[in-house]
Amino acid sequence: MYIVLLGPPGSGKGTQGQMLSTKLNIPHLSTGDLFREILDNPKHELYESLQVIKEGKLVSDDVVNKVVGGSLRDPRFEDGIIFDGYPRTIAQAQALDQELESIGKAVDVVIDIHVTKEVLLGRLLGRRSCPNCKRIFHVSQGISECPDCQITLIQRPDDNEETILERFDEYQTKTAPLQEYYRQSRTNYIVIKVFESSRTADSVQQEVWDRLYGLGLVK
Repeated sequence: MYIVLLGPPGSGKGTQGQMLSTKLNIPHLSTGDLFREILDNPKHELYESLQVIKEGKLVSDDVVNKVVGGSLRDPRFEDGIIFDGYPRTIAQAQALDQELESIGKAVDVVIDIHVTKEVLLGRLLGRRSCPNCKRIFHVSQGISECPDCQITLIQRPDDNEETILERFDEYQTKTAPLQEYYRQSRTNYIVIKVFESSRTADSVQQEVWDRLYGLGLVK
């Protein structure tokens, strides 16, 4: 199954993608993780092209397609992929459709997570992560050290209010039109709404699973 996760930065796409990956036994492909790996390697051919991320801007379609495109033909992904952070524009969605069609596949379902700006700010300003295992925590948990790695948690440099608001506004401008693109396609389209910061990842996951079940995509 090929699943596309939509939603602004901090909407929980990564968490939901990992949960679905475990349940469905389908690889979770996060463009954010791919980008961070490149940004940690100044010698990578796309290193300079990805510097716009530090300014809170989206990476160009051509660069994103280069980063992600080759993955589709990797044997690990022949049974499906959970796309997290890709596509983000209509041009990327069209490129993905063409790539999948070339191998006889197609996007099976789009899961669009709607989260308010206020909830996003609360989540991202308090987000902390383990630099080793990449596990995500929140300051509200009162944890300053990863319980598994015993390493001090860090805050991502782009998790500041100015950058968060810029990313949210850019998402609304460039990525939100994907909603209409996928609604007009023959792809199953699921909308999950998160208007309260108290809503848990488990409750969102249960709604996602119930909706997939209702569409006959899972048993």
